[in-house]
Amino acid sequence: MIDIHTHILPDLDDGPADMDTSVGMGLIAAAEGFTAIISTSHSEQAAIEGHERLSMRLDDVRDAWSKAGLNIRLELGMEIFLRPNTLDQLKAGHLWALAGSRYLLVELPLQPWPTYADDTLYGLQLAGYVPVLAHPERYTAIQSDPGKMYELAERGILGQVTAAAVIGEHGTSIKKCSEMLLRHNLVQFIATDAHSTGRRHPRIAEARAYAETMVGPELAADMVQGNPARILAHEAISLDPQPVAPRKSFFGSLFSR
Repeated sequence: MIDIHTHILPDLDDGPADMDTSVGMGLIAAAEGFTAIISTSHSEQAAIEGHERLSMRLDDVRDAWSKAGLNIRLELGMEIFLRPNTLDQLKAGHLWALAGSRYLLVELPLQPWPTYADDTLYGLQLAGYVPVLAHPERYTAIQSDPGKMYELAERGILGQVTAAAVIGEHGTSIKKCSEMLLRHNLVQFIATDAHSTGRRHPRIAEARAYAETMVGPELAADMVQGNPARILAHEAISLDPQPVAPRKSFFGSLFSR
């Protein structure tokens, strides 16, 4: 399996506090069956460090993990906090894509949905990038109207649901939203968004098994193997989003009886 959303660099943003914890994350990831991981530190801190410095820090993690007997491919990316100037920052080299591809892992404020988001995402697509929306199940706009993610998917925007959310570790409402997104083919990835060996750990096997009960083993495998491998190979990822029935309002429910 391949994890496209992790925070494994020690002493950076809210990732592991030290290298020992990072190695511990690697040991957990190996036991889960991961063969490759993309490091996606938050863009604010990563941009300050710069691509060259982050690459060197990832080399240090590679060395430490290798000494611990881990054989996991590590690639550099970042989790980009979407802003109106994101495309300009990409062109300037201050931000970068996942593993040298054209796929961008992007996140938004959890609430409300930014007025600039749709136009900025479209601009990224016009420039040849493929946005992957990180943890859409956490955004209140999508929780209240999953059809919002369908609109984005129809435009070619991908989605990544978090493993812990799928199995209910982030609460009932987020779990229900993640299930809706999975059942309607509105997300193409399950990733860990791991930060440490503690509560936010790099575990995914249970979430994959649960996803299989909703979408079947083939699609579940694509979310943790096939599609992440396509990012690493710089290949296209197909979408087959299914529309979500709009939720009835309280008064609409009364009149439909």
